[in-house]
Amino acid sequence: MPRLSDSQPSAYSHMRRGFTLIELMIIIALVAIVAAIAVPNFNQFINKSRAQSLNNEMLALVQYARTTAVEQKTFMRVCKESGRWTVKKTCTDAAEVLRRLDVPSGSTVNPLDADLKEVLFKYNGTSKDTTLLTCQGTDHANGFTIDIKASGSIRSWPRGMTNSTTSMTACQ
Repeated sequence: MPRLSDSQPSAYSHMRRGFTLIELMIIIALVAIVAAIAVPNFNQFINKSRAQSLNNEMLALVQYARTTAVEQKTFMRVCKESGRWTVKKTCTDAAEVLRRLDVPSGSTVNPLDADLKEVLFKYNGTSKDTTLLTCQGTDHANGFTIDIKASGSIRSWPRGMTNSTTSMTACQ
């Protein structure tokens, strides 16, 4: 009696190729579950990265102002303007802008003292005690603190901290 060889297709051989509808639905469900877990974490990662990037840029701007004041033996200011911070000799509209940091929408860089409009660096690099808070939205747990001391020392504290032992409680 002749045998069916592998070269001859059987009536059920077409079912061995590809996926069944049930297998495809299971794969789509698994992909949806993984995406539902990954997307919120990815958005949180993006927001944390934005806050850290803005803090690093603000820290660099303040350090630039201090360095420029010492190098040029003059007074240099970091001025808070509408939606940005600038480095100038005087915080007037007519003054030449040496550097500028535009604060993206949804982010804030605010001094702890709400009335503060400028950070002044003297020709010897000194300033007055100032604290700047960098936040993405109102998420203070992922915010950063920049401390400027009267001696001219500039320090950024780790995420969510206002100093080595105290956590941030608000973004202003």
